[in-house]
Amino acid sequence: MKLAVWDPDEPFRRWRDALIQHAGELRLSVQVIDATAEPDAQADFALVWKPPEAWLAGQQQLRAVFNLAAGVDALLPLMRAHLAGVPLIRLEDAGMGRQMADYVSEAVLHAWRRMDDYAALQARATWEPLVLQARTGFHVGLLGLGQMGLAVARRLRELEFPLLACTRSGRLRPHAAFDGPLFDIDHLPEFLARCRVLVVLLPLTADTRRLLDYATLRELPQGAYLINAGRGAVLDHDDLIDLLDEGHLGGATLDVFEPEPLPAAHRLWRQPRVRITPHVAALTLVGPAAAQVMHKIAALERGDHPGGVVDTRLGY
Repeated sequence: MKLAVWDPDEPFRRWRDALIQHAGELRLSVQVIDATAEPDAQADFALVWKPPEAWLAGQQQLRAVFNLAAGVDALLPLMRAHLAGVPLIRLEDAGMGRQMADYVSEAVLHAWRRMDDYAALQARATWEPLVLQARTGFHVGLLGLGQMGLAVARRLRELEFPLLACTRSGRLRPHAAFDGPLFDIDHLPEFLARCRVLVVLLPLTADTRRLLDYATLRELPQGAYLINAGRGAVLDHDDLIDLLDEGHLGGATLDVFEPEPLPAAHRLWRQPRVRITPHVAALTLVGPAAAQVMHKIAALERGDHPGGVVDTRLGY
């Protein structure tokens, strides 16, 4: 079988070597094509990260497309337009959950230990120990509880922070475990009112775009902290800045934006209580990702249904 890889951000040889290694372990014979170098070559399966529309439209014998990241919002419109009926399959963790848990737990600890306040004191050369809120009252709310959200929840439980969560349906996925209060999206205001820290891990869909605007964020308690590691367009950044300037929100750690890269002139860069990272909270790891893709292909070859198939109606 032929696998086409379109990933301009990663050396092709790394994908080729990893895919061939894991295919051999599964006794699958594969030819791996560098689609950026051979755009006219046809393939049975495509592994892609931000592929050009023209190239994707030209692939007429694909049996499935694998998105080399957790989020599929950029790829879905292209699939609907040119490859309707071809399964779109996302990575399920593949080493990203641990990274996301690291990123979010650091940001939660940063907020809990009042590190922004200490930075402001340092700028004034002021020595002043600050009161630390009891961990048991420092509630962390997870907006979105997919693979990444569950990995974050497990880590924060180890750190003994009280957790609550909000999802579209208010129900857990099969085999998922979460023992905190669980809200559905219709009860978002009640959920937000209880969050000392809000962790946003939502996919981008028609329902979640600009979900967190001024009125919605105003439901958070005075001084609440925001962490967005899901999708940038879920959050209205101008409204966030207004709430920071007014003092209603205490600070934010942001990893995702619209557009990306964040323009140098954007006001967020100049916000003293905003920490910015360039979409690095959970990077795709070639080895684990290649292993997962090959196991999913093996399942398809057996006639089984692999995990991670995207529901194109829901957008995730």
